Amino acid sequence: MPEISEDDLKVLKGSKVLLDKLLQGKTRRSAEKLIKEVYPETVTTDDLVDPYVSEIKEVRKELSDFIKAQQGEKLDSRLNRDISHLKSERDYTDEGIEKLKKMMVEKEIPDIIVAADHFERQHPPKQQEPSLISPTDWGFGRKTEDADLNLLFNDEDAWAEKEATKVWNEEARKRGQIIT
Repeated sequence: MPEISEDDLKVLKGSKVLLDKLLQGKTRRSAEKLIKEVYPETVTTDDLVDPYVSEIKEVRKELSDFIKAQQGEKLDSRLNRDISHLKSERDYTDEGIEKLKKMMVEKEIPDIIVAADHFERQHPPKQQEPSLISPTDWGFGRKTEDADLNLLFNDEDAWAEKEATKVWNEEARKRGQIIT
């Protein structure tokens, strides 16, 4: 066994204790990186776990992409359902749907039904004006040549009495007897 002085032995034992402490706990990765810089052939913990970490990252990315795709499909199916509702129930055309989509992007509206409601509130349908050809009244009280209509509009009770008498007489003739 070679001879080592007492001071050298203390330095070597202290160095070993220091290195052991550095290679435990929070400082392990930092110490391994420094050792790897000096001795590149050294196998560190990072070298051992690197294939697993990269594979986990790939799986995480695939899962994230899958979840985003599912959310996109869900939104697309909802949008298509709402568009078909607007076309069938509210009589929107393809051109109207395109205008709604454009408005959704401009005003950042996430729902096409809400966009349609907003558009309809902003652009209410015009009231249909009455036709100039047809009269605006139903003819009640208008003077005519018909004596019955004039009697009806001027004296309803007299007209009702006259009509009741006429019906009474018709029924009496049908039966051939006097009704009391």
